Amino acid sequence: MSENRNHRYDSDGAFAFARRGGIQYLECRALKECAGITHAFCTRWGGTSEGKLADLNFGIHVGDTEEHLTGNRQRLRSAFDLPGDNPVTVAQVHGDRIMVIDETFRGEGASGPLEYDGIITAGRGIAVGIKTADCVPLLFADLERGVVGAIHAGWRGTSLGIAAKAVDIFIRSFSSAPEDILVAIGPAIGRCCYEVDAPVFHGFDHTDAQRHAFAPGKGKDKWTLDLIAANRFQLQETGIPPHNIFAVDICTSCRRDTFFSHRGEGGNTGRQLSFIMLQ
Repeated sequence: MSENRNHRYDSDGAFAFARRGGIQYLECRALKECAGITHAFCTRWGGTSEGKLADLNFGIHVGDTEEHLTGNRQRLRSAFDLPGDNPVTVAQVHGDRIMVIDETFRGEGASGPLEYDGIITAGRGIAVGIKTADCVPLLFADLERGVVGAIHAGWRGTSLGIAAKAVDIFIRSFSSAPEDILVAIGPAIGRCCYEVDAPVFHGFDHTDAQRHAFAPGKGKDKWTLDLIAANRFQLQETGIPPHNIFAVDICTSCRRDTFFSHRGEGGNTGRQLSFIMLQ
């Protein structure tokens, strides 16, 4: 068994690996200690999928069968006692659109899948989730106002400021105070494995995150990008205190034994789910 599949905290003690009903996942200690919150950053283990998608895959456009996908969702619902058709997910498009939902939400829109990269809700019993395989999963919670959110931040979403836009929705729509918002940043590809080219670098032009997140790469017009650092900086700029932001130091590409990695597996891989719910 891989070291990271044991029950232990990572180096700074902010996260731990755990298991429920056979599903292995990562939890943020600060969110775990919040009464009324259920959350998880799932690993790739504990499901029914096979081959390159082994085995807790939630990606619906990666070649998996409907039987496996249904089985994985059922295992998740059973392990975490999720009600109804949870978790609620969207058709992620690497943008910055965020959907706000309540208890009346009934799934896809009239014209098909909902194209967003984040979901925020004050509804109880609604598990909002996003799927990743190198991009950054962010889980938000404001217990004072009773609001949670799940955000998918790839390089495009990060350059568009999706994390800051999520905070703005918390503040404008739910009267959240930045100091009451907790953010857990889950496993994503690290700077060690994420070398990018000029279009990505210049996608961050005119953003303060550019100078914090990029370092020179190995070749001409190449840079390494630290997506977690870019999102952390963005969150702090909104007024969220640094001690309210928790990020795990795990690179999905380095730890393909534990997480799906699009880059590390040549694009032929599954997607892990990260979710949060107000009980």
